[in-house]
Amino acid sequence: MSTPQDIETFEELFRDKLAAVYEMERQLVDELESLSAAATDENLSKGFAIHHKETETQIRHVEAAFEALGAEPERRENPLVDGLLADRAAFDERAATDAVRDDYYLDVATATERIEITSYEGLLRTARTAEVDDDVVAPLEANLGQEEKTLRKLRGLAGHGSVETRLNEILGRQ
Repeated sequence: MSTPQDIETFEELFRDKLAAVYEMERQLVDELESLSAAATDENLSKGFAIHHKETETQIRHVEAAFEALGAEPERRENPLVDGLLADRAAFDERAATDAVRDDYYLDVATATERIEITSYEGLLRTARTAEVDDDVVAPLEANLGQEEKTLRKLRGLAGHGSVETRLNEILGRQ
């Protein structure tokens, strides 16, 4: 991972944000595989598995952005993602039922998508300010679109999906 340096220009800020996004995607690809295996709700598990594959593509997109910049992919710490992963690990130790765990996983997945969307939006805003070339921006825009699509799917699962149905059944609600 890269070491912190003073950031004086928007180009440097863009590269710093790009490194943070790269770290985020690299960490999340592993986490999605773990969540897919741990989730007991079939739809949720499948969703994590699908998003795992999509995240692998997103990693390649970020690497393509670095390449278009003429730079090697670089990573820097991303405390937001570190915090989410630490919270999930701590929660797993406290979850008493699969249904409760699955509901939490749905929440953490939604929060993660929101963080990813915000990260890409900020990255793209900085790219415009730094006047970064379109060949650098295009793969990042593709990632943003995919993250927005995934968030819509998660909202559908949360509002009408089997996780909510199972929780209501467990709690005796109709």
